[in-house]
Amino acid sequence: MKGILVVGHGSKVSEVNENFKELIKILRENTGKDVRGANLTLAIPGLEEAIRSMYAEGFREITVIPYFLSNGSHVTEHIPNILKEMESNLEGLSFLLESSLLLNSLVIKAVEEKINDN
Repeated sequence: MKGILVVGHGSKVSEVNENFKELIKILRENTGKDVRGANLTLAIPGLEEAIRSMYAEGFREITVIPYFLSNGSHVTEHIPNILKEMESNLEGLSFLLESSLLLNSLVIKAVEEKINDN
């Protein structure tokens, strides 16, 4: 079974974490897909916890979408390292890791809109 997991940073600020949960809810509604959310740090569910939960439900191919604006160390090192470890520990599990949102045309458009509003 294939799944989709959006990974955010996580925050000590509860409002930020609630906004991320709302994002996941909106993505589910807008796509009609069973999109899940996880946090890299500071909030639950953590990335490993979310993967284990999805695995227990029968997911074996998981597309991981980093909800980060750039391909910094979280996207290029931390997340891939966790995914490699999870693949080695959970039989038959594989991941497709997408890139960050940095050069996504819609993100660029959103910034352009902010610029043009000022």
